[in-house]
Amino acid sequence: MFKLIGNVSKKVYYEAENASDLNKWRLHNFIEDRYKKGGAVSSYEAPEAMVIVKANSVKSRREYLNDLLDEGKFEEYRKITMENSNRDIEVYGSGKDKPELINRRKKVEKLFRQGITNTAEIAGEVQASRSTVNFDLRALRKTYPELKQKRARS
Repeated sequence: MFKLIGNVSKKVYYEAENASDLNKWRLHNFIEDRYKKGGAVSSYEAPEAMVIVKANSVKSRREYLNDLLDEGKFEEYRKITMENSNRDIEVYGSGKDKPELINRRKKVEKLFRQGITNTAEIAGEVQASRSTVNFDLRALRKTYPELKQKRARS
């Protein structure tokens, strides 16, 4: 992928798969034929000096993950970040193999996704303290970025 970019303004004028198509477009749009005494004269009239640049199509892992979050592809984001690890332990237990912790965080997540954003209500349902619920929500937001959009109220 190649881009025709303005030298000063950095404006992208045109993109093409190969440099020859880009060059054809540039010549087609910016060359003017004028007829003067003695024959036709071509002049190149571009708005500014331009450069043909090869676009970097390879993104870093961080950029790719941020793009997935921006597009709302949370399941794909989790697959990449968690790889082959045990989902329950990684998401709900922060690496700890404690079933009661995992089950409590599952309940907190379920209630939060149902629209209950008041931590006191969640704490009453789960039978845990509000600080524990806040800590669980903080741990869940690391793995579920969509929960960052909805903030819990104290």
